[in-house]
Amino acid sequence: MSAAVPIFQIDAFTDRPFAGNPAGVVLDAARLDESQMRRIAVEMNQAETAFVSPTRREGADHGLRWFTPAQEVTYCGHATVATAHALLEAGRLRASRLVFDTLGGLLPVSVEGPPGGAVIWLEPSVPRCRRFDRPLDEFLAALGLAPDGIGAWAAPSLTPEADLLLPARSLGALGALRPDMGRLAALGTAEQIRGVCVVSPETVESGSAVHSRFFAPHIGIPEDIVTGSVHSSIAVWLLQAGRLRPEEGRAAFTAEQGDFRGRPGRLSVEIRADGGQAVAVRVGGRAVTVLSGSLRVP
Repeated sequence: MSAAVPIFQIDAFTDRPFAGNPAGVVLDAARLDESQMRRIAVEMNQAETAFVSPTRREGADHGLRWFTPAQEVTYCGHATVATAHALLEAGRLRASRLVFDTLGGLLPVSVEGPPGGAVIWLEPSVPRCRRFDRPLDEFLAALGLAPDGIGAWAAPSLTPEADLLLPARSLGALGALRPDMGRLAALGTAEQIRGVCVVSPETVESGSAVHSRFFAPHIGIPEDIVTGSVHSSIAVWLLQAGRLRPEEGRAAFTAEQGDFRGRPGRLSVEIRADGGQAVAVRVGGRAVTVLSGSLRVP
């Protein structure tokens, strides 16, 4: 026999359908085992599908797991934004702030505004970026990025999620990337890197600060459309590079991603600093439901 599992598809980091990054969301996953979650993620074939369940962990409101079509991950930003949006639309938020119990630890989320127009803020622990000192030649070749396409405005760095941040010289260099996904997947596996995020200081819109592309083919995401999880680290990286000038200890900016995939996404990013060191960071965006229904799960 099969069971009908209610599911939503939600576009995150956008306020209009068919833009931003789509995620699957199952709000009632308590009766699903891990094998069923994995099969649903494969069937949805989105970068991530999120599964909500009860939790007994102190300080948490819900359990939350994320699966790509290939594996479970410890942190996913856009699927968390999509999950909070789904809970809000379903009338299942008891407060404007909630905490998810995840594989990567407790993840606080704040919701500002009414359903249909709320901004959902991810509030992860402050990440620490460390310089990536190994040679870049193989990564550049796998990305299809010429050596003169690398920018000098920031140092290549690794995030806590093992994402490699690379500075691009320009938006044109970013758009010209033609990754060899097989080669990039082999490198990611060999170097134990989750993904490669190439960041340009030139943007599509004049009011934005950066434009990014993110590749993680070895975990089932050839090119992510909008990567919420990496942008808290990008904020710290920009601060370390002197690209942000906090006023009264705070800096805010808009980040772009997804335009080269035909699905523009926009993220609001805020960082607080003390003595030049980041002390808090949050990443926010809107979301819109584009599909609701149910899956028949054996």
